[in-house]
Amino acid sequence: MNVFNVFRRYLFYRRSQYWPRETLELYQDEQLRRLVRHAGKHVPYYRSLFERIGLAPTDFRGRLDLQKIPTLDKQTVRTRKDELIAENSASFGVNAVSTSGTTGTPLQLVLSDAAQVDFLASLLRCFHWSGYRFFMRTLSLQSYYFEDRDLMYNPFLNVLRFDSCRLGPASAINAIATINRMKPNFFMGFPFDLVMLTRFAAEAGKKISPPKSVLCYGETLSAEKRRILESELKCKVFDFYSHHESVAMVAECPYGNKHIVDDFGYHEILDEHGTDCTEKGEGELIGTGFSNYAMPLIRYRTGDRVFLASTKAACPCGRQLRTVRAIAGKQTDYLETPDGRVLSTVMSHSIDEAKGVVMSQCIQDSLDHLVVNIITDDTYTRDSEIALVEGLRKRLGHEIALDIERVDQLEKSRGGKTQFIISKIGKLSP
Repeated sequence: MNVFNVFRRYLFYRRSQYWPRETLELYQDEQLRRLVRHAGKHVPYYRSLFERIGLAPTDFRGRLDLQKIPTLDKQTVRTRKDELIAENSASFGVNAVSTSGTTGTPLQLVLSDAAQVDFLASLLRCFHWSGYRFFMRTLSLQSYYFEDRDLMYNPFLNVLRFDSCRLGPASAINAIATINRMKPNFFMGFPFDLVMLTRFAAEAGKKISPPKSVLCYGETLSAEKRRILESELKCKVFDFYSHHESVAMVAECPYGNKHIVDDFGYHEILDEHGTDCTEKGEGELIGTGFSNYAMPLIRYRTGDRVFLASTKAACPCGRQLRTVRAIAGKQTDYLETPDGRVLSTVMSHSIDEAKGVVMSQCIQDSLDHLVVNIITDDTYTRDSEIALVEGLRKRLGHEIALDIERVDQLEKSRGGKTQFIISKIGKLSP
């Protein structure tokens, strides 16, 4: 990735965040017009769709006409990926991305070079809101898949990386010793993992050198997890929301307001019938990223529900970006391993390479046994199962027995939701 291009776009985003609403909307219209015209000319899926619904891309005006285009769901992306890739994608750069999230639904995507640059530039701006500064000493707690160590320090980026796949009481205590010696000023990671780090510290009677701020991402930051982290780490905790699909972004500013990042993509809030429910104040978040010309995702259904802030008053931070009160996004349980590790959102990529898996679910019924239920299509093969087991073993290790079961439907939790992970033995409740 070209560092100069990232910095150039970062400077753009530093300016655009303070645009008047009218300027921002003109920019959105222009970006949508360019994207739709490109998609209608170069993307087979959209060329066929626009012809079927009678949409002439050259007449497309922007936000006013966007509702004429049907929304795009994950199943369509999964099954019609090749049709969604632009015929001239090579000219924009083709970068393969795999994601499953906590839904257990694997997706194979393509991002252009510009989409990757824009995502990182916008992300860095949002990190800046939460107190991060370039090259600030940082603790990053996420799934790095280190083979022979728990921690690794990157001196160029000044980041201490803790592999959350190895998170357990012993590794946490060893990591805390290093954290207290290096004193990172900024922590970032999955809320569950950060909470467990503080819990292991408390159980061992250890204190963690407090950072200046903490940024959480990857799963829903509940009020209780925020309370625990702010109490234990003695600093403000910020929330950040985004997607590998690079279509939507929400980030918390220093005043505690969660802003929809409307200069990164166009965000809609719709009900189950596809009707705008902005006035109602809650609905599913639908995203259209502006930069991915290699594989445009127009009106992509994130599956996450947002609740708009009730006040119409401008945020004291000065940004003219809309605010949300809450995001009901990724929720998952956790797995425990015989060697004492706890694994939650870090499991979300374990099925990425298993071709033919439509949906999956991990159910732990004892400390040393895991049932993996999968719904498959006709592309599922023996090689798919091998890839699935390899992905699971990469994170779980080899002390847990695995049973792979092909099923017609997945089990629901007590709350009626279909979760990727269900624990029937768990005792922890962070």
